[in-house]
Amino acid sequence: MKTDIITYKELAVAYFPKSTVESARRQLRRWINYNTMLQQALSEAGYKKGQKTLTPRQVREIYNYLGEPGE
Repeated sequence: MKTDIITYKELAVAYFPKSTVESARRQLRRWINYNTMLQQALSEAGYKKGQKTLTPRQVREIYNYLGEPGE
């Protein structure tokens, strides 16, 4: 699994390709908020609320907890 810096918006749309961008962002935020272990992992990876880009480590943490988009 190769991870690069990606925007939160791009990742959200990858998980929810049939949704509007704004709806996809809200849905991904709900998934993250629902998963307290993922929230903790993202916090440890340096994620801050409102962050627009995700580091490779943050993307890997999301993949670890939610699976990769399209799985």
